[in-house]
Amino acid sequence: MSWLWKLCKGRSRSVGGVDLKKLRNKQLTSTEFMQVWFHYDHDKNGYLEYVEFSKFMKDLFLERDCTDITARQVEKYTSEMISLMDTYDEDGDGKFEMSELAKVLKLEENFLENIIAKTTVTDRDTKSVLLHYNSNVNDTIEGPELYAFVGDIARYLGLKLSLSVVQLGVDQVLAMMGTDVINKAAIRLLLTRESVGKLREHFKSEMI
Repeated sequence: MSWLWKLCKGRSRSVGGVDLKKLRNKQLTSTEFMQVWFHYDHDKNGYLEYVEFSKFMKDLFLERDCTDITARQVEKYTSEMISLMDTYDEDGDGKFEMSELAKVLKLEENFLENIIAKTTVTDRDTKSVLLHYNSNVNDTIEGPELYAFVGDIARYLGLKLSLSVVQLGVDQVLAMMGTDVINKAAIRLLLTRESVGKLREHFKSEMI
């Protein structure tokens, strides 16, 4: 944990539906990560430019819940983080991909890893997946929740986390299911070896 994160001890607030204090101190679920991503990727181009990342950092530390932190400290910390991110910015374009932001935040281990590896997906598995990815208790996975779910399938398949990859997967889910609002029955079907195999082939064919 960095020095600046330790300084913020005040009240908490949320952004993109995620408690900012959790961003500073705990691992994020994939759904929370996607909620944060879509909140700050204003132009929806699949990258966070430095100005968007700076806005994220200011929101994280310069609100009323962090009154003991100064703007100068945030600027210093942001500069340090950008320098760190430059290590992962392979083409040096000054933009952060999903996979790069995941290294800044504490993205959880892939929740689907062990479930997809099973020979049979059980009712208990589908219920646990719905509970894990659903953020509004409505018995479906949709919006950022679906992007999180598909992103974890992509990660299971060894793909680099990016908006373009996840969007390919979401589009294929829509083609397979006829909807992008996924219920328990659809979750169970999508996690079968056959469906994961179809997603694998779709990724391969579209990413050539």
